[in-house]
Amino acid sequence: MNKQILQIENTTSEEFKSSLVKEIIETLAKQKQVNTPDDKLLTRQQTAEMLSISLVTLWQYTKKDILPALRIGNKVRYKKSEILLALQQMNKFSS
Repeated sequence: MNKQILQIENTTSEEFKSSLVKEIIETLAKQKQVNTPDDKLLTRQQTAEMLSISLVTLWQYTKKDILPALRIGNKVRYKKSEILLALQQMNKFSS
């Protein structure tokens, strides 16, 4: 086995550890997003039912860029993962 030496300067061990942990968490989160079944495309009807809103309200949210939509030909679809992320962002309390 070939050993490599890594020398880090101008940082404390705590800063390095914090940075490393943050990077690992972000990498794992990205992998989870790529492999998630939540990337399923939903119709307008399915999205409205999932959110318990009317199609009119869904259209208004889409026009105001509150919910991201995809246009495929003349059809509108919503990625389930993006809808869930938008909900999380809307429901964050200001700190």
